[in-house]
Amino acid sequence: MSRSPFTIRDAWRQRRQERSLFFWSFLSILAGYLLVTAHKTGNLPLHWQNSLPLLVYLVAMPILHLILVLIKFRGDPLLPAAVFFLAGLGMLIQFRLGTFAIPVPGKPATYVFPAAFALMLAVTVCFRGGRFRLLEPLAFPCALLAAILMGAILFLGQRYRGALFMPGYTNPAELIKILLIIFLAGTLARWRKEGAGAPRGFLPWVPLLVGWAAPMGMLLLQRDLGMLVLLNAVLLVLLVAATGRVSYLTLGFLGAGALGVAIFIFSAHGQARFAAWLAPFVDPTGKSWQILQSLSALYAGGLWGVGLGSGSPRLIPIASSDFIYAVIGEEMGYAGCGIVLAGYLLLFTRGYRIAGTSPDPFGRLLAAGIVTTMAFQVLLNIGGVIKALPLTGITLPFISHGGSSLVTACIGIGLLLALSEPDTGAAKTAGSPTLRKGKPKRSAGPRLISPAGKK
Repeated sequence: MSRSPFTIRDAWRQRRQERSLFFWSFLSILAGYLLVTAHKTGNLPLHWQNSLPLLVYLVAMPILHLILVLIKFRGDPLLPAAVFFLAGLGMLIQFRLGTFAIPVPGKPATYVFPAAFALMLAVTVCFRGGRFRLLEPLAFPCALLAAILMGAILFLGQRYRGALFMPGYTNPAELIKILLIIFLAGTLARWRKEGAGAPRGFLPWVPLLVGWAAPMGMLLLQRDLGMLVLLNAVLLVLLVAATGRVSYLTLGFLGAGALGVAIFIFSAHGQARFAAWLAPFVDPTGKSWQILQSLSALYAGGLWGVGLGSGSPRLIPIASSDFIYAVIGEEMGYAGCGIVLAGYLLLFTRGYRIAGTSPDPFGRLLAAGIVTTMAFQVLLNIGGVIKALPLTGITLPFISHGGSSLVTACIGIGLLLALSEPDTGAAKTAGSPTLRKGKPKRSAGPRLISPAGKK
């Protein structure tokens, strides 16, 4: 019995949860915009320029939703809702800080938000239906491109706040996260296809080590310790996911400890970070000023916060980027911080669910790598803000100010959405009797025995 085709009406019904969460997200962000505007101007009417971020947010959600319905997309309906809630909250905080208040027509940063989500939709459409497998043969070229990109930043970049940026304060190093995840997923998926678990001998490890060593060496030269820690943590998780050997985590922790000791001994930059973390009151107006201001803001916010627009984010260093979680804690309190964590929890659970249900080894590792990267970003950023971990300079996905970070995160979500859609073409091919290899099995029905065969 043939199954009825999936129609636009079916897609509309399937994405009902997405519509509902989009609606409640917009109401929440709208209420926040009204509170901030009332505090800034003393009245509620919004000028069109100041309300432009809100209008972009309002238009982007239904457009994305309608396009997904019209193309009869059957992927995860909750993942876009979680992303739009977090991105909307990020736009609200940036509006409150004044970094996204008045758009400048000729300034590229004005168009980052719509461009990033248009790119997310384009990636979803391009790689849906199993077409994400086209990335698997590009594993080593992606590692090579990442090394070239890091080399260009190393020789052409300008140092600002301890990091290297290209002209215009763009940070294309964010893109190496996607490139190296594709490299790891493609290399480790080949191991899975050639034999269960890790390969024996040293020779199969050579492509992985060569492709990984060059970008990591350049990150060390750039003193980008946060990105170095993040990517190697993802490497360990994917090694365990691909081979099933938990011993890699033990080796990874030992290697991380050895690297930390080496950085503490030989790197003045690393020594300053560790000293500010371990004993912040030794140098409260110097190296430890950032973390102490962050903790003061979180303490001032308490449970419910001082109110949107009523805090003092100008006292928080790098408030729009590295320490934006402290701004949320001061003005929205621990309750607002909990809402942010709930949004990330929904994003990560849906992402790991996609990874767990993917029938393709490359797809599983690609999805797991993308989600793990974002999860460790959140861990490193929030851990640094609350002094649970040393500061690393890692941004908070979808919330921190930064076009490169938002674009990279949206590319990752686009790939996750493409992976979340069932590959009906592969299922039909696998189930077609004319395309199966080998001889068909004989029916197990009753056999007729001739009278001559009776004893």
